[in-house]
Amino acid sequence: MKVVVQGSRTFDDYSVFLRSMAVALSSLKGEDKQITIYTVGPRKVNNFVVGFVNLSEDGMNIRGMKISCYKVSPDWIESKLSEIDYFIYLSNPGERNSRLAQLADKKEIELGVFRY
Repeated sequence: MKVVVQGSRTFDDYSVFLRSMAVALSSLKGEDKQITIYTVGPRKVNNFVVGFVNLSEDGMNIRGMKISCYKVSPDWIESKLSEIDYFIYLSNPGERNSRLAQLADKKEIELGVFRY
């Protein structure tokens, strides 16, 4: 499973981030043995993702799964969008989706928008 996480510059709610990861991981299929999370930023969201992966790694290994994360640019994600299974966009109320999140939605990639 390949997941993209992107947030707005003002987003900073770790509990909402955790909820978004729970939703993404609930769509895992039985044959999924590798979870790759691509984080697009900003820095606070990148830090959330890195911390989540570090804390989850042991639990995933026990289940026979691997989890990893990579910090990537929006341009890189745009070129690989067809390979993505789930796109998470995190923002505060009243903020618009990013151009990348809109593109993912247009390409019919499962999009989870979390605004709280």
